[in-house]
Amino acid sequence: MKRLPKVLVAISTVIILIMALAIIGLRLFLPQINEYRNQLEGQIQALTGIPFKIGHIEGEWVSFGPVLTISDVSVTTEKVNIKVKKVKFSFDIWRSLFSLHLRFRDIIFYQLNADCYKPLEFGSEGDFSHIDLDALDELFLKQFDYFTLKESRITFLTPSAEKRTLKIPELTWLNQNEYHRAQGFVNLDSVQQQQDQDAIQIKLNLRNKNGVINEGTVYLQADNVNLRPWLSRWLRDSTGLQNAVFSLSSWITIKDSRIEGGQLQLHQGQANWQVDEQEHQLAVDDLLLTLQRQENGWLFNIPQLQQLKTDQQQWLEGQISLLYLPQSTADENLWRIRVNNIQLERLRSILPIFSFFTPEFISDWQKRQPKGQLIALALDITPDKPEKALIDVTWQDISWIRWKDLPSVSHFSGSLRGSQQGGVFSFNLNNSVIEYAPMFKAPLEISTGQGTISWSEEDNSRQIWSENLQLQAKSLSTTGDFRYLAIKDQPPILSILIGAQLTDAGEAWRYFPATLMGKDLTDYLTKAIIAGHVDAATMIFHGDPADFPFKKNNGQFQVFVPLRNATFKYQPDWPTIFDLDIDLNFERNGLWMSASNVKLGEATALDLSASIADYSQSKLLIKSNISGDGKAIRNYFNHSLMEGSIGKALDAVKIGGNINGKLVLDIPLEENSGSVIASGQVDLNNNQVDITAIDSQLKQLTGRFYFRNGDLKSEKLQALWFGQPINLTFNTTNQRQNYQINVNVDGNWQAKQIAILPKSITRHLAGSTAWQGQINIELPNQLKRNPTLSIALNSKLGQLRSQLPALDSQQLRQLGDMQIRASGDTRQLQIYGDVGQQVSFNTEWQFTDKQVRLLKGAIQPYIPKRVVLPNSPLIMINLPEISDPKWLSWLALFSSVNLAPQNYGKSFVLPDITIVNLPKITFAKQQWNNMVFTINKTAELTKIVAQSDMLKGNLTIPKQGNWQAKINYLYFNPEISSQQQNDVTTNNIAQKYDISAWPNIDIYCSECWIAGYKLGELKAQIMRNRQTLILKEGSLKNSATNLKISGIWQADQQNRTSIRGILKGNRFDDLAAYYGILVPIKQAPFKIDFDLNWATVPWQPDVNSLNGNLSFHLTKGAIAQMGGGGAGQLLRFVSFDALLRKLQLDFSDTFSNDFEFDSIRSRANIKNGILNTDDFYIDGLMADIAIHGKINLIRRDMNLEAIITPEISATVGVATAFAVNPLAGAAVFAATRVLGPLWSKISVIRYRITGSLEQPKIDETLRQLKENQQDDK
Repeated sequence: MKRLPKVLVAISTVIILIMALAIIGLRLFLPQINEYRNQLEGQIQALTGIPFKIGHIEGEWVSFGPVLTISDVSVTTEKVNIKVKKVKFSFDIWRSLFSLHLRFRDIIFYQLNADCYKPLEFGSEGDFSHIDLDALDELFLKQFDYFTLKESRITFLTPSAEKRTLKIPELTWLNQNEYHRAQGFVNLDSVQQQQDQDAIQIKLNLRNKNGVINEGTVYLQADNVNLRPWLSRWLRDSTGLQNAVFSLSSWITIKDSRIEGGQLQLHQGQANWQVDEQEHQLAVDDLLLTLQRQENGWLFNIPQLQQLKTDQQQWLEGQISLLYLPQSTADENLWRIRVNNIQLERLRSILPIFSFFTPEFISDWQKRQPKGQLIALALDITPDKPEKALIDVTWQDISWIRWKDLPSVSHFSGSLRGSQQGGVFSFNLNNSVIEYAPMFKAPLEISTGQGTISWSEEDNSRQIWSENLQLQAKSLSTTGDFRYLAIKDQPPILSILIGAQLTDAGEAWRYFPATLMGKDLTDYLTKAIIAGHVDAATMIFHGDPADFPFKKNNGQFQVFVPLRNATFKYQPDWPTIFDLDIDLNFERNGLWMSASNVKLGEATALDLSASIADYSQSKLLIKSNISGDGKAIRNYFNHSLMEGSIGKALDAVKIGGNINGKLVLDIPLEENSGSVIASGQVDLNNNQVDITAIDSQLKQLTGRFYFRNGDLKSEKLQALWFGQPINLTFNTTNQRQNYQINVNVDGNWQAKQIAILPKSITRHLAGSTAWQGQINIELPNQLKRNPTLSIALNSKLGQLRSQLPALDSQQLRQLGDMQIRASGDTRQLQIYGDVGQQVSFNTEWQFTDKQVRLLKGAIQPYIPKRVVLPNSPLIMINLPEISDPKWLSWLALFSSVNLAPQNYGKSFVLPDITIVNLPKITFAKQQWNNMVFTINKTAELTKIVAQSDMLKGNLTIPKQGNWQAKINYLYFNPEISSQQQNDVTTNNIAQKYDISAWPNIDIYCSECWIAGYKLGELKAQIMRNRQTLILKEGSLKNSATNLKISGIWQADQQNRTSIRGILKGNRFDDLAAYYGILVPIKQAPFKIDFDLNWATVPWQPDVNSLNGNLSFHLTKGAIAQMGGGGAGQLLRFVSFDALLRKLQLDFSDTFSNDFEFDSIRSRANIKNGILNTDDFYIDGLMADIAIHGKINLIRRDMNLEAIITPEISATVGVATAFAVNPLAGAAVFAATRVLGPLWSKISVIRYRITGSLEQPKIDETLRQLKENQQDDK
């Protein structure tokens, strides 16, 4: 024992020496180690089994041992290809010696680039047992206790088969026995896009047992990391995932070499993807996802769904749990799904992620686009055996659109519990819309609905039933039960019992089950029922739906509908029936309808029956008695398919008044299966018929006619036409090109009762005329053509008696017959003929809806052929010589006749131009020769131009404003007898004149000759104010005088006339000479004012009612010696000529020469035909003469007093007095002449003038001498 320490010292010394020698050797060897690089490569490859390539080796010795630096190292295996820029190995020689195992103090890899060839995948159950560690793994996980990676890269394939690069700025790895720990930062980037991202912090704590990673924990924390490459390939392809960038923290727990569970907390981030070309987005905010192994399956859970947003919409507070148990004891995959509080529309965008699960279900879900809230869902399903699924689900306000056989629905709440073997379905609808085509033609608008439907399935049968289903839909309330029973090897039986109330029958079509009722019946009823209501309808259905409509009586189908206040349309092209009370009985394959009273428009159908015995025949047969107004019946057919047949006939022959008859309608319901046949008879009793083609009407029509569609045929009918009885028959034929109407008519009419003639003519007629006619009307089938007419009328005139002027009864008997023919169409017609072969006429007419226009016309003495119409649109009238004055009354009579009968409703338009030729006519006691009148009417005015030997001028009649009469030349010199001149027509006092149509007219005559006198230039303006004519600005100018005149004529029952004016001139004798009158007055400028009125018409003054004032003033002139002739006639009015003769007799020496005067003036008034003057004075050179008194113009007598005062030295011209007043002038002249010898002795002479105007009596009452006058003084 004492030697033991020595031995140990010796051994230690030896070991130290050996180690010293080894260290010395290594110090010498390491600098030269690169020369042995190839040998080292072979030795390493032999030891590890891994092919190594080394570019360069450097070695050195430090205090803890050798340090090797290897550059450009490459290692290649089946899984990986590694290249390292530089590796620095620091061997801890002392630890290696003590542990007898190779130990490294430090290993640093610079720029390590590893390229992995195979994808990084886990086992199907999330384990790592399939991953074998090769020699390289052995090296890094066992031999290297501690190593560091700097500026390195690892490229690998992700589970989605994308190549990704893991950048490792720095990673420290620690191996301690079976434990492996690592800590550092890595970056992920793609090979194609080298863009740096935020570093991922990674921490590993793993345990390696028996060469397999057995357990441990993996922690990852990253910001803005794109998870798309880490998702599997099916997820990328199914969703069109574009990116998935999140900030996350993740824990993964490994146990028994498999993943036991994990948590993923997505702090912030979003994913964007595309489904069906629509962009979607998922956003998270601290969302926690947990994954936990359950036996051999997985439990996935999202406890807080409110942290999710899809497409900017936040989720409700809810959760999702999903349990997947693959290959359970029954060797079937099992899914258990539990969901709470999910808004279904949020799932649409993310469901494609699970398309691998049930792709057909996901596809249908996407098509239906469900919305609403899923309250709770518990579903256990085996994908391979869906019939074993169990479900318990509750939802609220669910909606989806129609897809495949599942109808759409909205606002649908309810629950479903059970399996395929049995269960209960409860529902509640609130303002819901259900689309279930083709069962129903329109979406069902349900306001409320509720019920429970149960089902059960046994080995041999299946049942679906419900009791007390209630629906309140648009216009419909229903309560009903149903049961569907299907037994194996037997036909199914469907039983339905429904009671319904319908407030608006027009909405009934929405609820017809088309697949059960059949398309034809559904379509027909949809179009037929428009409105109405049903209080208690009943439907019974029992049988196999496949046998509907039970033609073999192997089932029951009946719907009884008491339709009230209905609007019904039997056929689409027939009129609608309103206010209909009808019972509809649908039984099996037929429909029977009955109604006691039906309104066909404004007509009435009694005891109506309609039936469709068999829908396959598609024929509706209607029978009814009919009563109603003819217009109503015509309107009914005109709004039906019969418009082109019977409707056209009734349009051409419009029947008015109430009619009775029978109607049978045979109506095909299918298209292209024939036309409607309408037949029957019509009984007429005091009806009226309008024949539209000739715009005429028959009244009190009685008889019967029959019809079959458009063909009508009558018995003999009686009627009144234009107020006269006629007999007629008619028939119509519906031809291929047109519709033919033939009417034969005859009558014997009383002249006074012919309503077509104006009363102003018929009151002059008596007797009767027999006539007959034929009317043929063709109504074309083509709309572009107008109906054509052919009319022939023949009338006998011999039995007529006439009081017409110039056309008496004898002349009518001589005329004999009147022939009228017409041909054309309803738009243009030519009417021609003759009257007793004395007068021929031809006219061409155009008819529109509002106008009857005469295009052309010609009237002339008789010719045996049709009169030729003018080439241009005008009326040409060639009249014979008219010498009988009665023709003027005839023309006046017809001038007052209105061309349009009363209430005709159309305006008559004549041609713009009318030419009337008169070779000779006697008018107003004067014969007018070669008269030609041209009437030219334009849009703005009408102009009448007259050309003849005695009249030339024109009359312009504008649309608005005054008429303008311009007469260039007028010669009017009628032959008037003295009796006519002196008669006063007192009848005019009471006669009433209608001047309401009198126009305002401006008259201008440049050369007017009246009664042989050339008046000169005449101007006047005549205005009308109601029944008053006003003459304004009247004037007459010529070389001798100037007349200004105005007046008023009140044309009422009193006929009052008043005139006012001024007549003046420079020489009174020139005025008389201009009109051919000889007067004794010379020179004497004059002015006469007058204001007169009388109670008759202007052209026949009434002396009895004559009132007014007269004043005149003549200046210097002379009264010459007078004889008889014209001067005597002029002065006889006031017996002034007798006074002058008396003065000449008494004072012949004084009045033997002309009597000169300075002035003559006077004022007088007339009252009721009596002229009074107190101011008549002649200022003469020889004497002054004053006259006062009265002249009774009615009795034509007078009572005047003349006072003559001699003025020997007077220088006043007597002619002046004559110019003012012929009476005064003559008196002065006579006095001066008679008293000439006594003028120096006489101071005053008085005369009394009495008697009649024709034989006046003049007596001297006073002669006073100058001496007596001085004595008196």
